[in-house]
Amino acid sequence: MNISRILSLLCSPFCIMYILFLAWVTAISQEKSPALTKLIEPQSYRSGLKSIVIPPPTTDLSELGSDYRVLMESSVPDTNRLLAAFLSTEDFANIRSGISKGANRYALVENLRQAEFVDVDADAFKQVSDGMAQQFGAVLNASTKDKEEELNHKLKAMRGSDTTMTLDKPMQLGVFFSKPNACSFGIIQQISAVGSSVKMVAGITILRVQNRLLYAYIYSAYKDEDSVQWVRKTSEQWADAILKANQ
Repeated sequence: MNISRILSLLCSPFCIMYILFLAWVTAISQEKSPALTKLIEPQSYRSGLKSIVIPPPTTDLSELGSDYRVLMESSVPDTNRLLAAFLSTEDFANIRSGISKGANRYALVENLRQAEFVDVDADAFKQVSDGMAQQFGAVLNASTKDKEEELNHKLKAMRGSDTTMTLDKPMQLGVFFSKPNACSFGIIQQISAVGSSVKMVAGITILRVQNRLLYAYIYSAYKDEDSVQWVRKTSEQWADAILKANQ
């Protein structure tokens, strides 16, 4: 697969926006599930033929493990594969108890299905990160009405209900950081669904790990500027930790 094809899939408005919004709806509308006795923190995850170490983004977010990671599968677009999902103990307890409350902070790591066996060298990654920086604004300025229709269609197919969501125009936060093997961007988005409304901050980080592309997403409910700074700082620290763990 050539870099232009990877970039076109990576910069898809549906791919970027879907992950942010549907993950939150999934969290607030999950049915009760079996009790989790202990949050599992596996260190290695398969991406193609690679075994990649992904440490938790923070000490209070733990990976759900294979038995419970499926709870977040519906928050991933068809173009991507979910590798790891991190949630706080409190938010996971809400899901287990059927409490209609969105996750306050959580994180996902994914890869692109069509590129999980593709080697990405330093030059190719630079093309991807440069292309993301150029296209990010245009992508997020796409019609939110079209995105609402796509997302609600997916929700109906997934849940078999009339659950709908409403999106306000996203606020772009620009580039969080750019490094040889990692680049990150931020957005703020107001989401209304299932009788609730929340403003979320997302850090979208693209990484080159063992010559593979990974996407690491950090989410936090927006309260004030400190929420943005937390996402920005955590995104960079997590990217550095992932890269260091796979040297």
